[in-house]
Amino acid sequence: MATSKQTLKDNETKPWGDDGLYGLVSEWPVASDLAGNTLPCRLEGEVADLVVLGKIPKEIEGTFYRVMIDPFVPPNEGNVPIDGDGNISAFRFHDGRVDMKMRYIETERYKLERKAGRALFGLYRNPFTHHPCVRAAVDSTANTNLVYWAGQLLALKEVALPYAIDPDTLDTIGYDPLEGQVQSKTFTAHPKVDPKTNELVVFGYEAKGLATLDVVAYALDSQGRKTTEHWLKAPWCAFIHDCAITENFVVLFMWPFECNMERMKQGKHHWAWSYARPATFIVVPRRLGSANKYGWKDGEHRVYSWKNCMPIHTAGAWETAEGKIYAESSRVSDNAFPFFPAEDGRMPSSEPKADFVRWEFDLNKPTGTPIPDPDVILDAPSEFPRIDERLMGTRYEWVFLNVFIPDGGGSKNIFHGLNGLAMHNNRTGETRYFYAGDGALCQEPVFIPRSEKEADGWVMTLIERRAASRCDIAVIDTQNFERPIAIAHLPFHIKSQVHGNWVSGSILGSAKSLVRRYEETRISGKGALEPL
Repeated sequence: MATSKQTLKDNETKPWGDDGLYGLVSEWPVASDLAGNTLPCRLEGEVADLVVLGKIPKEIEGTFYRVMIDPFVPPNEGNVPIDGDGNISAFRFHDGRVDMKMRYIETERYKLERKAGRALFGLYRNPFTHHPCVRAAVDSTANTNLVYWAGQLLALKEVALPYAIDPDTLDTIGYDPLEGQVQSKTFTAHPKVDPKTNELVVFGYEAKGLATLDVVAYALDSQGRKTTEHWLKAPWCAFIHDCAITENFVVLFMWPFECNMERMKQGKHHWAWSYARPATFIVVPRRLGSANKYGWKDGEHRVYSWKNCMPIHTAGAWETAEGKIYAESSRVSDNAFPFFPAEDGRMPSSEPKADFVRWEFDLNKPTGTPIPDPDVILDAPSEFPRIDERLMGTRYEWVFLNVFIPDGGGSKNIFHGLNGLAMHNNRTGETRYFYAGDGALCQEPVFIPRSEKEADGWVMTLIERRAASRCDIAVIDTQNFERPIAIAHLPFHIKSQVHGNWVSGSILGSAKSLVRRYEETRISGKGALEPL
């Protein structure tokens, strides 16, 4: 009986190839972040009433905003995974239900490249590799974090200033909503909210332009108005991704990368890892006079250093009456960004040691003082630490983290094996774990308070289930951390987020559906949509 598929003779090549793709190739480059389950989504749309297993408490009212790197056009060969367009996923929780909306952040770069139908921007943060027609454009993908402040959702990328986003429609409102109050060209992707003063604490590095040593730290009040400002020079042009705040200080975490203008002019990367540089911390007073009691002059900042490593993301920090600052962060023993290798081409270990540690800074010691070895708080691959942020700037007891749990599947590599969450108690040393399942990957947790008691509430995390090509949102009660009380199924797989945050409905206003048609209409008895 004849079939539609030919029978091949010995040694004859299959015309369709082993993968069934007929040997066809795409304009998209072959890269680990653009293949298999990490293919670009390139999707905008909305879904009402996601399928939920279990029951979402009705007290959970608000929106979980997350942003992922999702290039709309094929990137240039040789570019790095952190440089794709920002795409927002917003999940609105209301009345025990959850709706979903996805939109691209319409940056100047996104609009120019979408119109052209091809990449116009070359290597990450290297204008010498861009097409001449876009060299005056804002080179930001706004793809790293989303923070709600002064009535606006700010889409952040530390290479530039924020884009303002409508928190309901996810429309892009415009660039630099702070209207140039600080003469900085950059704005961190990790500002911190001080709950006592109701200020957003901000910094920017390369603040006066490409490869400059200029760093600025400042604060914005609840209306988005600048309250303080402090300029300084960094020891070298380094990657300063995250910070920690206390009541009186900001600690800036410098990674051992170096920017080199001549290297960029040669068409190479903005950053190169330096094995000669230590992890370095700049401690900056938040207000004039706040450090005078330790012998500091007004306007002074101090620099402390440790060994070569990468302290990636911070949980929180606090200061003591004796003049000590303690700050906690994830730590990787080697270069965690292998796409920015050392100048000599040396690549990092394929299995770098990773853990969660507490750093100590003595404000009574002069600048340049090496700090002691940090205390290891959790000796496991750990990343994206979060706390009950109502305690930001003060001492806290509980930390939530992404972790590798060795009893399940996955790899010990921090980049591929974060298959669970940990809830760690700094006072007792107790650690509780949530395991997401074999082959699952947990993303950055967010905490939602239920009462005034620290860490009493719920933790939310998006879980990638790559084998099933699906994602879930798990809702976990902190009183029973080991298993979720509800799981919302996404109807498709979306790419890993960079960062995300929860915004309460009490801040956003009424927690209405994100899905416009669903909110404005109802289903009639005949199955037709009618106005409410």
